[in-house]
Amino acid sequence: MTETISLREKKKAKTKLALLEAALALIDEGTFRSVLVDDICERAEVSKVTFFKFFPQKEEMLIYFMSIWQARCFCELSANGKRGFAAVRHIFSMVAEESEKYPGIMLSLISFLAEQKMHPCVPTLSAAELALLFPDVSDRAPFSDADLHQIFVRCVREAREDGELADDVSEEEAVVLLFSMFYGAYLTAHLFRSDDFMACYELHLKSLTR
Repeated sequence: MTETISLREKKKAKTKLALLEAALALIDEGTFRSVLVDDICERAEVSKVTFFKFFPQKEEMLIYFMSIWQARCFCELSANGKRGFAAVRHIFSMVAEESEKYPGIMLSLISFLAEQKMHPCVPTLSAAELALLFPDVSDRAPFSDADLHQIFVRCVREAREDGELADDVSEEEAVVLLFSMFYGAYLTAHLFRSDDFMACYELHLKSLTR
């Protein structure tokens, strides 16, 4: 069945993605807090009125970034067939790659979540957004509900099935520890002035492996 997306929805999706791309370009090695809405709008050639229709608060762009990142993560894992801790390593490698492209984004996200004392409840991506992000994928429906918690739960279950998970760690504990690694190991590497984020992730992952 051919997916039908209205021109209006396509335009909305393109504008929203353009705003995020502009913000990411402006963050560079700085912080998200230092990026001005005026500068984002100027770079994306969008009015401030339009900006606030999509993002009532500027910080919501960080959660939107996370939503897209999770969908890409789900897409890659579905395509490469990795499972268990191999899939976890792929997830961590994606974080390391993003840090090279946008050095300030992960630290900005961690800072925002710490200030809000929250775990990101990411918004569901629209069909138009998914079509723009994954034009070569025929079945994009599963990506809209991509959730890092669900991905980690699946990876840990597979690690247990494959005999990779340490015997003294429950699956629930392992999921919590993976989230601690996802954010904490990245921050630790930054504090130690290391650009080798994967080495730090691997060091922490040893605590879960047999």
